[in-house]
Amino acid sequence: MEAARPTEETGNPPRALVRLGAVALAVGTGVALWLLPGPVQPEGEAKQQPRAPSATPSAARQRPASGPAMPRYRAFLRVSDGPVPDPSGTARTAGVRWFVLGHLIAGPDGCTARWAGVPSARAGAVTGRVAGIAARLRADGRHAWPVFGGPGGPELSAACPDQERLTAAYRQVIDALRPTGIDFEINDPSDPAASRRRSAAIALLQREARDRGRPLRVTFTLPATERGLAQTDLAMLRTARASGVTIDGVDLLVPLRPGGLTRLLTAARSAHRQLAAVLGVTGRALWRRMGLTPVLDSPADLGPLQARRLAVFRARTGLGWLSTGGARPGDETVRVLAGPGPARDDQGESVATVGGTTRVP
Repeated sequence: MEAARPTEETGNPPRALVRLGAVALAVGTGVALWLLPGPVQPEGEAKQQPRAPSATPSAARQRPASGPAMPRYRAFLRVSDGPVPDPSGTARTAGVRWFVLGHLIAGPDGCTARWAGVPSARAGAVTGRVAGIAARLRADGRHAWPVFGGPGGPELSAACPDQERLTAAYRQVIDALRPTGIDFEINDPSDPAASRRRSAAIALLQREARDRGRPLRVTFTLPATERGLAQTDLAMLRTARASGVTIDGVDLLVPLRPGGLTRLLTAARSAHRQLAAVLGVTGRALWRRMGLTPVLDSPADLGPLQARRLAVFRARTGLGWLSTGGARPGDETVRVLAGPGPARDDQGESVATVGGTTRVP
């Protein structure tokens, strides 16, 4: 016997059709809402874009300072008790835009900066002359960076145990010269307490400079070998970075002997691998924050052929700058280093020699 089918009321659609219609209505409504235009903004009001996630404070500290580009060429000006050479003429004729002034070491009390080779009694007068030179360079669109440390005596942080006096000593030099950057040539980085004092002072001075709208760049000049930088130097850089110091560059000092160019380039590559972990930068971005300074015993240590290899190395890697320390190379070598192409930067800066140090872009 055939089962009786449920009867449907007249005029009511089937239930399946009702469910299908409900689904279609929901989908259609969603599509219509999606297609509707957004709220109309008042005329002249810019549309607000979503904000990018803000950088963490630690990441922001490690970005290179904003402002003028890092120098491709830095000529060394040796400050002495005698007449301080005025580099303005050299700057105009050779196109030099950056000078480094050195060296500033600890005075007799340990917490006052003085120029190496200048008696403490004459330090103020010499600093006044140097400040005048720095002012003329600034007026001409150029830059002068003081160098703390070097071979002439202890760097301030190694001799001054008082944090406030140490910071005040650095600040006094910066206020006098108004530089866009400072360099630290550290010969003995094995004192962790000195590294912490120096790092705390630099971090504070960089924050003060940023608050004034005049960022302060910081570079370190360190010796290197084929194995790269010493572990004590790397530890010192880590301490600086952990303290909030923005490290804008590291200059490698490498003694050069005749035929020793391969050793020089090996030292640069080794340091590049080490600094990638320390500075948190890799590739060409890291090369741009590195300088290479062969230290010469005699002009014969670096000839034109070796100079061409250095220029090619710089162009290939993106190395920030090349330099020479010690003896001045021959004129032909200087012309190769300063000539067009890889040995000249995009601003046309060329080589100059001041105080016995030759630096090229």
